[in-house]
Amino acid sequence: VYTCIYESPIIIAPTAFHRLAHIDGEVATARGATEAKCIYTYNWVYSTMPEEKVLQTTGNIQALSYLTFILFMILGPKFFHIYLTAPIDILEKIVPQVDKKGYRAIVVTCDDPTTRVRDHILPLFLEASEYIDPTIFQTVETANINMNDLCSEPTLTKMAITWTNLERLRKLTRLPIICKGILSPVDAEIAIKYGANGIIVSNHGSRLIDTTVPAIECLKDIINVVDGRAEGKVCLMKISNMFLALKDLR
Repeated sequence: VYTCIYESPIIIAPTAFHRLAHIDGEVATARGATEAKCIYTYNWVYSTMPEEKVLQTTGNIQALSYLTFILFMILGPKFFHIYLTAPIDILEKIVPQVDKKGYRAIVVTCDDPTTRVRDHILPLFLEASEYIDPTIFQTVETANINMNDLCSEPTLTKMAITWTNLERLRKLTRLPIICKGILSPVDAEIAIKYGANGIIVSNHGSRLIDTTVPAIECLKDIINVVDGRAEGKVCLMKISNMFLALKDLR
């Protein structure tokens, strides 16, 4: 997958607030992914641990021999997740650093039509702010965004998404960009036009909307559209907070 070799077809999705489930949070998840030799996707906005600690789960790059470093770059790198609606001044600071830190692809959420925090889980969502590592944003200026405000009101995800957002991101990085949340072959076609290198077929963002089409029913049609122009031979589908990579279904 994007020049990397993995022993498992499972990609761990960019889920939020892992410290609600485990004291080590995203570090524990990333460590497990490294041991299983599968892909871990770091959620920059809603993680409770800074990425520096997550990246350490693949070893200290500076201490590696040249051969070991090459193997690390082939076997160990992770994906980096962002929201396309993040303010451009933040993206301009964050995105150019991503490839320098060893990430192999950028995953962007394209299906965020409405708030996904239901009333009965809102207390947990607010509680998550207490688990966020205070150093998580220390490497960049974040336009005076308060982490408690970020958890109680999704400042970085409440704006409308347009294809211009994707086009703008494409200009900031040479890494592969994977659009997560595509269910329509038409949208897949447009995503490629605006710079996407891969598609994650997923209805996760619309999980609170009734009558959403199942991702599996859309997969084959999207493969037919992207095959040969994007990561089409390995298409990704959302299943129970993980992605299962499916080989060509045709």
